[in-house]
Amino acid sequence: MSHTPPEAPQESVPPLLVDPPWSKGASRDTEPVVLKGLKAPKTATTVHWAPGQREEWLAKGRADYPPRGDTDFDAAAASFANGTIQQSDRLHRRKLAFDILLHGPEEHGRALVADERYHADLSGTFALRGIVARYELDALPLVLHLDNLWALYPFFDAHIAQLCLKHKDNSYSHPAKDWFVQHGPAAIALIVPDLVRRPGPKRERAEVHVRSVADVHGGEAVLEAVRPYGEEVVRAVASLGIDPLDRYPNPLPEIGFDVAALPPVLLAGREYALPEAAVRNLVTMFLISTPEKPYAGVERVVKACDPESLAEFAWALYEADDTRPRWTSPGVEYALCLLGDDRTAARLAPIVARWDKGTSWYNGGSAALGVFTSIGTDGALRQLHRLAQKAKDQRRIRRYSQSLIDGIAKRRGLDAEQLADLLVPDLGLDASGGLTLDYGPRRFTVGFDEHLKPFVTDEDGKRRKTLPKPGVKDDDTLAPAAYQRFTELKKEARTVTAEQIKRLETAMVKGRRWTPDEFRALFLTHPLIWHIARRLVWKSGETEFRVAEDRTLADVHDDPVEITAPVELPHPLRLTAPAAWSEVFADYEILQPFPQLGRPVHTLTPEERDATRLSRFEGATVHFGAILGLVDRGWKLGDKETGGFHRHVSRKLADDHYLVIALDPGVRAINPDEYAQQEFQIVALAKTSYGQGERPFSDLDDVTASELLAELTRLTQPAG
Repeated sequence: MSHTPPEAPQESVPPLLVDPPWSKGASRDTEPVVLKGLKAPKTATTVHWAPGQREEWLAKGRADYPPRGDTDFDAAAASFANGTIQQSDRLHRRKLAFDILLHGPEEHGRALVADERYHADLSGTFALRGIVARYELDALPLVLHLDNLWALYPFFDAHIAQLCLKHKDNSYSHPAKDWFVQHGPAAIALIVPDLVRRPGPKRERAEVHVRSVADVHGGEAVLEAVRPYGEEVVRAVASLGIDPLDRYPNPLPEIGFDVAALPPVLLAGREYALPEAAVRNLVTMFLISTPEKPYAGVERVVKACDPESLAEFAWALYEADDTRPRWTSPGVEYALCLLGDDRTAARLAPIVARWDKGTSWYNGGSAALGVFTSIGTDGALRQLHRLAQKAKDQRRIRRYSQSLIDGIAKRRGLDAEQLADLLVPDLGLDASGGLTLDYGPRRFTVGFDEHLKPFVTDEDGKRRKTLPKPGVKDDDTLAPAAYQRFTELKKEARTVTAEQIKRLETAMVKGRRWTPDEFRALFLTHPLIWHIARRLVWKSGETEFRVAEDRTLADVHDDPVEITAPVELPHPLRLTAPAAWSEVFADYEILQPFPQLGRPVHTLTPEERDATRLSRFEGATVHFGAILGLVDRGWKLGDKETGGFHRHVSRKLADDHYLVIALDPGVRAINPDEYAQQEFQIVALAKTSYGQGERPFSDLDDVTASELLAELTRLTQPAG
């Protein structure tokens, strides 16, 4: 039984959890401070570049409008000066102007940028930024004429501050915010009268900008910048939430569950637990947070707490949350993202896997996938990979999960399957692929059979069906822990087993290959997967081999081999001596995790190779459940047609190659057992999943054809 540490003394608790801003009863209900008669100081227009900004703007502008190469700059500049260029079309005039401004002699460029006749021709943010980078203040009238805030960043004066203040930012562009942040507290000093004016849209925008600047440059710097206006103004600005800790809603959200029932949150070191009052404040911090806009105090306080207890706390919040209709509240989603661990991911994944489109789409359940990417561990990504393969909602959860996996793989320079290879857990096994369970006076060794099902042997080497429960003579601490470890191992292995065996069987069918180094790392030295690897036949170039119990490689004659070519897991059709290998495996009593050597092999008849339909299966009748079973194995039902029927099912075999089965009467979406028996009207190879565009079966390679025929045979000729 776990022991809950004593309550932490107040001096050990993070101050924000003892005395959060809202506990001070700050005057959040008071009217906004309004001060009249203030005027911003007049300022000369100056230019202030962020580090590297000018060089970046000039390079980007020149890259977007590279030099023409044959421009006579003197003649071109003269045509602009005397106006003869105006007889040309606008596109030619525009390109020539950018050539002069970005690549020509500066004296020609300065004359042209000052000529208001051509300002309307010079729109385009990147080119305009390049012009600003080259001519600075000389380019300001052009930027103001075009009203392009994206090119105003380096310019600073009170007029520009007002232009930015009037600009209504949206979620896709924030040039006004960027301008204020770039110029910092000095820019805020120019809009102080707007910060204390009567409440309205302009004041609201000013308050947004002062908070943005305070977040980057610090609240104290902002207050110093406004101090020349007087201490009353300083106090008014300080009340606008320039301290992120003061940004909380009024009233605060109510906590709709019993905080005392939550698991304890321990301080780092696990010697003390937070008092209930501190936990209540922590809950409040999460309830006023969202993943996009978390409360600023959260990350400060969680650093002082134990990560494992925080993960349990986050999961308890999720279970206690009764948000409807959303899958969970934004604050709890943030807690899971920030505090979750591998166990959180393992708990959440089965729940997400069961969601239908009502939860994943209408209730925002797709956002739950962000929990796995935010946790970011291999364990969390492993759960995300499982969702991409097995989630009930194929249209959203599976698709979005796969998209996230693909993106993560791409960032690591891998494809999705290579990433999946790296995510295979070792289950805590030792380098030999085993595990010793210590009961004190006796020990047991864990091994794995051909299906990766763990078993134990005692110290005499005798294999046991199960691990015995701890006895009175066993160590009181070691034995229960070892027994629990084996229980967890069986559960973990059961999940991993099905995945990895299926992945390897798919790799065999698809002819996937690994480099020799990948093979050694992923199969030979992996504590878990090598148990599968040694029960299969492999191929490197023309060399066929198996993995011996000492992890050396041997051919069919038991002679040692070295691998230098890419390694594949060959289908029996790609083996040169399947019968000889079968004898070797029988002699060594090696059982395979899935059929490889004993795999049924099917071939197309000469007539079928030239045909586009498989008439031998047409007219067969199957139960609708078998059709749904196909869907679970990667096939797809067609769209619903008249009456709510799915009248065909298809499987992609290669690019522009689909096996399409037309069903009669079709599987009804709402009540599929209404028409339990389904007839295969047409079994055809086509260019699309809808059966359009005929393809001959000779387009398929022998392995693909064999596997397809095997599946259709099992489907239409069930055993018994």
